[in-house]
Amino acid sequence: MGQVNHLSRSTRPARSAALWLPGVSWTLIVLVSVYIAVPMLCALAFSIYVPTTGFTFEPYRESVRDPGFLGALSLTLLITVLTVVGLLAIMVPTMVYLHLRAPQWRPLMEVVCTIPLVVPSIALAAGLVTVLRGMAGYGRGSGPAQVSQFLQNPDLPIVLVGSYIVLSLPFVFRSLDAGLRTIDLRTLVESAQSLGASGTTVLRRVVLPNIRGPVTFCAFFAMALCLGEFTMAVTLGYRTLPVWLTQIAGSNFRASISMSLLINAMTWALLIAMTLLAGRAGPLRPQKGPNS
Repeated sequence: MGQVNHLSRSTRPARSAALWLPGVSWTLIVLVSVYIAVPMLCALAFSIYVPTTGFTFEPYRESVRDPGFLGALSLTLLITVLTVVGLLAIMVPTMVYLHLRAPQWRPLMEVVCTIPLVVPSIALAAGLVTVLRGMAGYGRGSGPAQVSQFLQNPDLPIVLVGSYIVLSLPFVFRSLDAGLRTIDLRTLVESAQSLGASGTTVLRRVVLPNIRGPVTFCAFFAMALCLGEFTMAVTLGYRTLPVWLTQIAGSNFRASISMSLLINAMTWALLIAMTLLAGRAGPLRPQKGPNS
């Protein structure tokens, strides 16, 4: 009897915790939602309401008609596409090789990929500027100067694409690493190779379909980063959308608020889509035959 009473007393804290934990969780969710939504709603009200004319969407039209808008938009989209493609082309084969051939190097790789979280973006940009200036200091026509000029091409900013890839590494590494750990990678690769599949075919038709969720997360995260990053772009001297917004804020503050609100909403939409798609896209499951 005493043992039963002791068990009943020990289960009471767990039951009480199960009762109040959902309430605390929903309270935190509501507070965070209010914290995010209230500034955006205030910005929306400021962008569409002018005291002298009332409600109007003219600030949005003015921001789109700005001469620098299309150039900044096209440059940002180009950087976004190159960043996503380059990031996946580099990290997916690297992570697969790391899991298959060199698992002992995984801790070192994790430390290296975490460095962008520790070093501020402005420090990375300042280091890049110093290196590029040092390469250009060898003189016009020299090999280092030509490489520096190629990396800083205004129409194809390779240096900015590489910077965004580096900034994405901490999150991309952990996402791909977690995705590859959920599948029997060695068995899948060896089975495909025993059937005559090449390395490219194995990666494209066997590995990628089984890590669709992490790959989707990486792509959407890189897109959100490219749309909102400011420090690297302005330090390296490129006029992306965030940089353009700060430049027009001095002459047309209401239009800059309107466009920044659209970019912010687009970024949140990408993050929400990333979360939903990454959660639904799991590893492929073998289909059962009619006799199984």
